[in-house]
Amino acid sequence: MSRIPAEKIYLEIGFRSPETYGNLKTIELLGVPGQRLNNGECVVNEKTQKFFDKLIVRELFRQSRLLPNCSFEYLKIWLYDTEIENNERGYSIPTIDRGDLEIRSNIPGSKLERIYVLDNELTAQEYQIWKRDAENLFNPLFRQFIAPPELPSLLTEESIANNPFTQVFKPLVEGIEKTTEALDKYAKMKQSLFFNALIIQID
Repeated sequence: MSRIPAEKIYLEIGFRSPETYGNLKTIELLGVPGQRLNNGECVVNEKTQKFFDKLIVRELFRQSRLLPNCSFEYLKIWLYDTEIENNERGYSIPTIDRGDLEIRSNIPGSKLERIYVLDNELTAQEYQIWKRDAENLFNPLFRQFIAPPELPSLLTEESIANNPFTQVFKPLVEGIEKTTEALDKYAKMKQSLFFNALIIQID
C-alpha cells in the first residue's frame, strides 16, 4: 500500500526571547515551510525550525540586547521571494509601498538581498530614530545568509548519477560536500533558499 505524502503548507511560528536584557521579546515568522500530516497535524521539521532560529531569531534577540535604546518589542516577519507572484506564493504577505523602509544588502554572497520594514507612520525626528534603530537591528541579518559557492552543474549529484563519464568525480564531490557541511551545517539550505527578502512589521 503506497503512503500518501504529507501536504506542504506554510506556517507561522513564534519565538520568545531567552535574553535577560533587550527590549525585543517576541518574534513571529510567517511563511515557514511545513507539512500537514495525515492526522491533520501541522508541523515544521526540526532542522527547518533550528535554521530560522539560528539565522534570524537568535541573531535579532542578540542584536537587540546590544541596542539598549532600541524600543522594538515585537516583530512579525514574512519570508518573501520577490520573484514569485502573490497568487503562486501559498501564503499572504503585506503590500509594500513607497512609505516603507527598504534596506538593501551590502554583503557580497548573501542570499538575503533586501529587508522591507513596514511604515509606522512616524515623522521628523521620531522617524529618523526609528529608521536608525531598524537599520542597526536588521543589517546584521544579511551576513547570516552568506552561502558557500555551489558546485558547477556538471558536478551535481544528479548530473553525476546520470552521466557515466563524470562518475570519477563522485568521491571528490562527496568530499567537498562533507567539508562544506562540517564548516556550515546549513550550507545546503542557504544555497537553495526559497526567499530573497524579508518583510518586517514592528510593534
